[in-house]
Amino acid sequence: MLTALDLINRLLNYFNIQDKPKGRAFTIVAFLANFYILYVALNALRYKGFRLQGLAFLLLFLVFLYFIVLNFVYYFTDKTAKFDISPVIEKALGGNSKAKKAAEEAYTQTESPVNGVFTNDQVLPATLKISANNQVAIDKLVDALQAQSLLTLDYHGLDDNTLARVATKKAAPVLAMGAPLPLPFFELRHTLDNRWVIVGGMNSLDYTELAEVETIGLTPIEQAANQYKLAAAQVVLTGGPQKRPARSGLMEITEPFTIEAQLAYVDANKNAQ
Repeated sequence: MLTALDLINRLLNYFNIQDKPKGRAFTIVAFLANFYILYVALNALRYKGFRLQGLAFLLLFLVFLYFIVLNFVYYFTDKTAKFDISPVIEKALGGNSKAKKAAEEAYTQTESPVNGVFTNDQVLPATLKISANNQVAIDKLVDALQAQSLLTLDYHGLDDNTLARVATKKAAPVLAMGAPLPLPFFELRHTLDNRWVIVGGMNSLDYTELAEVETIGLTPIEQAANQYKLAAAQVVLTGGPQKRPARSGLMEITEPFTIEAQLAYVDANKNAQ
């Protein structure tokens, strides 16, 4: 059986096949090959001098059959087996299923506020214009975040099967960084040439312009600035390497890193009272 599994592994490595289809192929081959062990066991049990070996092969067949059934559930359905001892084995071998669950939850967490607390009716998404120079600044910020271990692009160590479940639940691609990352420092500023820009960086001493604001909600930023006092409520880094469901498994693509912003607003006259 091991020879058959090795053969199919070598064959599938010639093709760009995702882990789940490959796992299905392994499971089918293992299921068929396992019956050869049963054949050997039954033959050995027929002869008095080989019955001990026959019992050993029969036990091996049952153990393999148990794990093959688990693989059928894992690779061919979205269900979990009730009597799966895999977490126990993983823990015994030094694995950490709790850490894996925590990593999976990182994809469903919402970004916490880092620049004050605002009510929902005080915040609107902003439309941003990112120039070529802004893109260079964003990419340099990504490098700085990685250098400080504030940003990792390893999908939190999750395998493709877990990522596929997350992608299905979110109905969106899964980012290598996990959830969008709030910038360590950001601010909305009005420039001397009458532009509203988002500046951001590692801290209040190390920042640069990252984008120009065009609208807040559906309102042009210039019009909104005449009626309201504005501030950046949240600015997050997103984009980069990501995986999305494809016809067979997950397909990895790379989008430019970018930022998304939410602006807070209050009535300028009311605030002045």
